[in-house]
Amino acid sequence: MCLVGGAPPAAAEPAPAAPAASVACTASASWFTNPSFPGEVPGGTKASLCSFEQFAWQAFIDLVQPVGSQPGARTFETFMPDYGVFVPSNVKVTPWGEQPDVPCTLAAADAKDSKRIFLRPRVAKGPGPGFDPNSDLQASGQALYDQDREVVYYSIWINQTEYDFITKCDFNDTSCVTSAPKTSAITTGAVEIKGAWRVFNGPAPNDMYSIRGVVSPIGKDHKPSKMCKPVTLGLVGFHVVVNTPLHPEFIWATFEHKRNAPDCTNPQKAPPGGWSFNNPACPKDAKDCKPNKSNKPPTPTQVCRVAPQGSGAGEHGAQNSATIEAINQSAHETLAQLLKASPAKYAAMAIWQNYDLTGNIWTHNGQLPPNRNNEAGSLLAANTTMETYVQGPPTAGMNCFDCHKQKQFVLKSDGKNVPKGFPDGAPANFSHLWGFAQRTGGCGDGKGPLPAACPLNAPTGSTAH
Repeated sequence: MCLVGGAPPAAAEPAPAAPAASVACTASASWFTNPSFPGEVPGGTKASLCSFEQFAWQAFIDLVQPVGSQPGARTFETFMPDYGVFVPSNVKVTPWGEQPDVPCTLAAADAKDSKRIFLRPRVAKGPGPGFDPNSDLQASGQALYDQDREVVYYSIWINQTEYDFITKCDFNDTSCVTSAPKTSAITTGAVEIKGAWRVFNGPAPNDMYSIRGVVSPIGKDHKPSKMCKPVTLGLVGFHVVVNTPLHPEFIWATFEHKRNAPDCTNPQKAPPGGWSFNNPACPKDAKDCKPNKSNKPPTPTQVCRVAPQGSGAGEHGAQNSATIEAINQSAHETLAQLLKASPAKYAAMAIWQNYDLTGNIWTHNGQLPPNRNNEAGSLLAANTTMETYVQGPPTAGMNCFDCHKQKQFVLKSDGKNVPKGFPDGAPANFSHLWGFAQRTGGCGDGKGPLPAACPLNAPTGSTAH
């Protein structure tokens, strides 16, 4: 789930994983009948693979529940968008519970849409003052185009716990971020949501969750326009990133729409409606048909899944894949049973039968820093819509922790390295939100102290939990 990175490694097809014995990993009907966000993985330090996948699905179901106060909206849409917090020095941070204005220009006829969620395309990154870190949601420097030649757009939300951590410490200001102690850790319970969305010029397919949002269209120069417009968007990728008391490294779970792309090895037959990011008729030897390679915009990207469920070869990979497959099947069957018993009550949740957990990674007992010896779960975790071009081979492949580390996040500007994260060693650096922060001279212009309300001022010297 990288948000930044250099040149991606060449994607390779993994060797088939060893067959795994059938595993039992079931969903609970209570996740649907009485939804709640889990505070910790069941089993604590003795949690099984299944416990982590149950944690991911329970969190997902809670996040996609309808919100009674906002017709048509889901819980995650009530979280704060990144652009409501990381604002220029002359703009106030949006109060929690309010929707910020879109950070672009709407035509007069579309002014009514100024409070809709704003989404950005992936644009090529590079040095210079024009670099927009907010666009850096695809894990490498290329945009993703669907089979309709539409570019994919991305969104970020944070929950109130992380919102409070940022706003109480003025961490939307780079000078405060870089002046914080190297022990800095985000408050336990923080949640980050990242979404990937297809554009539809008409109605979205009836098997895909859709919203009306505002985007900056890509121009002939393949860069976002300063003007923006409202469009219909269909959800194709969904990261759920959660900090728990036992897992300061965050638990990194990712979900996808079932029709995104086939597996690279032994690809499945195209489903009704076709793949969003793969054309089975595309000649394999054609230049534009090479899998997981960026084509000249707006040529569709020919995507396939390198490591199903984020698992490589070997016994561990096979067991992880079987566990994720089991919980996916159980979650869908559980929802189907509830729909059969009470169709009207659960009709708004029916759409999620078309989404699967496709990867989840953490470290054993929350060990820091992450490394190949303590990482667990989907060791090749990658979402085909957000890490399209860095899906790794079965050995030495990439996963979330290759980019999300306890190392200071740095961006280049005018040929110089500009620190945008906490000092090296800080667990808070697992988030790359700090790339959105702007230097406004707060916290003594980077010399401190942090605001009095900041939880990092707690006697523990790290964070208040």
